[in-house]
Amino acid sequence: GYQVSLGRYFLLSLGVGVAAAFVCRIGMQLPWFAIAAAAIVAGIGLPHLVVGWLVARRDNRFTALFPDAIDLMVRGLRSGLPVTETIAASGREMKEPVGPEFRRISDSVRLGQPLEDALWDAAKRLDTAEFKFFVISLSVQKETGGNLAETLANLSDILRSRKQMRLKIRAMSSEAKASAMILGSLPFVMFGIIWFLSPSYEQALFEDIRGRVMLGVALGLMGSGMLVMRKMVRFEI
Repeated sequence: GYQVSLGRYFLLSLGVGVAAAFVCRIGMQLPWFAIAAAAIVAGIGLPHLVVGWLVARRDNRFTALFPDAIDLMVRGLRSGLPVTETIAASGREMKEPVGPEFRRISDSVRLGQPLEDALWDAAKRLDTAEFKFFVISLSVQKETGGNLAETLANLSDILRSRKQMRLKIRAMSSEAKASAMILGSLPFVMFGIIWFLSPSYEQALFEDIRGRVMLGVALGLMGSGMLVMRKMVRFEI
């Protein structure tokens, strides 16, 4: 939902990398290869994480409001409105991000694009399973006929059940996620504390080739362990 150009994103990434290099050089007195590695990781990783977090937040908000939009369409269909008018009504009544997406679909249909193509374009743009269910339901109903209002009402119930299951899984796996976060961050926290108290104690890890090898092996093992723990607490619904 943000209007950020690709060039501006690259400039922000470059600024983050430069800032990370400045902090590592001035504040921590790290060697040049560690500064370069930190700048690359920060410049590429931090903006990517922020964008991923914004995308996930928008997807969660869309998924939470989407069943209400379907219910609004169901009431419109039962009152005799066509599908395109119910989509336009949902676009006017629903809050962001559901409302703008439905208005975009309605505008595309008014400009002459077929409804099914406009829906699939929105499905590719949103990339959520819930909206794809919605598009498939409309496509199947168009080919086979039947009561569209009843089909969408059943879909709304299914989406709400999926949300309840997702929340239940999140609650049951919260302890494992907290343990993974603590175990994953503890070595880095202790490394930072020791570096702050006595930098010379850990300086050999960066100056000696054996220390660099040990750091590389340790980071690899930590990364693989974090990936394993992440896979253990993630469930597809």
